[in-house]
Amino acid sequence: MTDKTILDRSLGLFNLEKVDRDIFSWTGKNVGYKRIFGGQVMAQTLIAAYKTIDVEHYAHSFHSYFLRPGNMDKSITFTVDRIRDGKSFTTRTVKAIQDGEAIFNCSISFQKREKGLEHQIEMPKVPEPETLKNEQQIKEEVLEKLNMKKEDMPMFIRQREIEMRPVEEENYLNPKRLPPYKNTWIRTEGKLPKDQIIQQAFLLYISDMGLLAAANNSVGVNFLTKNFQNASLDHAMWFHRKLDLDGWFLYTIDSPITRNARGFSRGSIFSRDGKLIASCTQEGLIRLWKN
Repeated sequence: MTDKTILDRSLGLFNLEKVDRDIFSWTGKNVGYKRIFGGQVMAQTLIAAYKTIDVEHYAHSFHSYFLRPGNMDKSITFTVDRIRDGKSFTTRTVKAIQDGEAIFNCSISFQKREKGLEHQIEMPKVPEPETLKNEQQIKEEVLEKLNMKKEDMPMFIRQREIEMRPVEEENYLNPKRLPPYKNTWIRTEGKLPKDQIIQQAFLLYISDMGLLAAANNSVGVNFLTKNFQNASLDHAMWFHRKLDLDGWFLYTIDSPITRNARGFSRGSIFSRDGKLIASCTQEGLIRLWKN
C-alpha cells in the first residue's frame, strides 16, 4: 500500500452518509486494532456536526468521552443535537452509536472568525526534523533486535498516513521511568485538501496518536509491557488558528500526573514557524495487572 493510498483511506473515513436531517452513518471499513481507533470516531463526529451548520462558523472547542469499545465489524450511527445557533457561536452535541448504545459522545463549539487581543507561549527549542530518525526506522530496528518479522507485529510496524520523528527516542524493549514529556515532529504523507473542515478533522484524528505516551513513559511502561492495559477515557481539543498542515509541525506533550489507574496528558501543536495552532488534553486508563 502506497503512502498516498494510506492517506486516501484516512480521508475516506470522513465520508458519512446522511440518513435523516441530523442522523448520519458510517458503513465502511473501520480502522484500529481490536476496537475502533478513537481518532476515527472523534473526526467523524466533527464531520457530522459540520453537516448541520449552514453559517461560516468553525470548530474552536471539542470535548468528548469514550464510553464503550467500538466494534470493528459494525457500522456507526451519528446523531447530532442542535443545542444552539447563535450569531457568533454554534453548539452541537454528537453521539456515536452501535447496536443502540452510545460508544462515544462529544460537545463541540463553533465560532465565526473575529479579531481580538492575542498572546501565545513559545514553541520548545528542539532539534530540527531533518536531524532525527523517523518512527518507522526506529520500530524496524526494534523488530530486528527481537528477531521478528513485520507480519509478527503488524499494528506495531504498520505504515501511517503521517511521518513521525520523535525528539526523545523511547526504549521499547527496556522501558524506564522518563521525564513526563514527549516531542514529535509530524508531517502528512501526501497532500491534504485545503478545506478547513477536512484539515480540522484530520488534526483531531491524528491527535489521538501518542498523546498518552508521556503519561506511560513517566511510569516506565509501554504497549509491549506484559499485563499492561491502556485506553483513552476522554479527549478535548481547541483549534486556535486556521490550519495549513503542509510540511512539518511539532506535537509537544507533557503529563502532569498519573494516579488512580489514570494518566493525564496535555498536548500543544505548533507550526514549524512557531505558531500554536491547536491544544489538546486526554486522560487514559493505565493499568498494570498482576500475573
